[in-house]
Amino acid sequence: MSARILVVDDEPDIRFLLKDILEDEGYLVDVAEHAQAANERRSENNPDLVLLDIWMPEVDGVTLLKEWKSSQTDICPVVMMSGHGTVETAVEATKFGAYDFVEKPLSMAKLLNTVKSALASVTAPTEKLHSTKLEEPVGNSEIVQRLKRNIQVISRSSLPVFFSGASGSGRKIWASYLCELSGSSLQPFDPSMNFNQYSPLNMSVYIQEVRDLSFDVQMDLLQAILDARDSKHRFIVASRLSHSELVESSLVLPEIAANWHNAIDIPSLHKHIEDIPELLEYYVNWYSTHEQLPYRHFGVAAQNLLRNYVWLGDILQLKQFIQKVLSNSDNEVIELEEIEFFLKESESLVISHEANLMQLTINLDMDLREAREVFEREYLSRHLEICGNNMTELARRVGQERTNLYRKLKSLGLHNKK
Repeated sequence: MSARILVVDDEPDIRFLLKDILEDEGYLVDVAEHAQAANERRSENNPDLVLLDIWMPEVDGVTLLKEWKSSQTDICPVVMMSGHGTVETAVEATKFGAYDFVEKPLSMAKLLNTVKSALASVTAPTEKLHSTKLEEPVGNSEIVQRLKRNIQVISRSSLPVFFSGASGSGRKIWASYLCELSGSSLQPFDPSMNFNQYSPLNMSVYIQEVRDLSFDVQMDLLQAILDARDSKHRFIVASRLSHSELVESSLVLPEIAANWHNAIDIPSLHKHIEDIPELLEYYVNWYSTHEQLPYRHFGVAAQNLLRNYVWLGDILQLKQFIQKVLSNSDNEVIELEEIEFFLKESESLVISHEANLMQLTINLDMDLREAREVFEREYLSRHLEICGNNMTELARRVGQERTNLYRKLKSLGLHNKK
């Protein structure tokens, strides 16, 4: 069952923006504009987590927090939300029982990570999140087993690592595997944070696409890599381009490339197609466990068909295909006709070279603002379709912070609540 979150903030824009975002992440969300409403919502719905603003009319957030925590039976975690001028107050609030705090303007990546951590910290309520066990690299082929052995060796140090691989090949899955072996957690890089803020933490900072970093940020990254040589955390940098391609194209600073002592190429699925049966079994179990989809069986004929299919979208396309097939029916056996139908549908979502091209006709009688709006609407609409309306993936693809992206989608009429 989904966790229930109460958002308490006197600013309507923030209240309902957070409600939209959290509901898109699968949570149940209530909102309250002041202390009295917050107490009423808590009594009615018994939330698993509260996001509480500090400055509110009449009763402020810290006073409300003290009131709640004075009850010995109150075990619901509270995350404080603070503006720049109230960070010290937010830190002080942790002494009164707040789980953590997030600073305004809100970074959605940091907020969602804090929400997950806060919910995971609760052991008493019966309504808890499902297991957050991360995906693992799957396959008995020699190419996958060799890569696992290489990463096991790399895990013994904290040196920076570079992962290259085609879109959808599972770079982040392998990065998570490295972290698991190292005994650390994987933390996606948050542009609102300074690299050195990660230094006291036992975690690996993951940069999805190094080409997206400006040269100024790359300089900061270089210094952080040099400073982290004797620390417990590491930097994991990834790209769709290979190490040599990045160096030759001058898209990254040469000094950064020189510090990638471990450059790992993640193989595309077509190079280890013999792992298809094991991948099918793994993700059938994965979606059955994590998304409560029905367990269904791919027969031998179905597996042979899928082994001979050209997966242009790599592991990501295979996962999306399995998810759709499991969602389609409760029948235990997956028939060939059903597979052929969803393979055709899957092809329309593959990000191939041709799909990356967008032709658009714009009326030159428009002013610049109108023309830009036409382009942005079509551009984001295409990406929404490719991502299957997954907001996390959309934000990564278009390189936008989630708060700004939600506002942009709403202004263009593209954001429809699930």
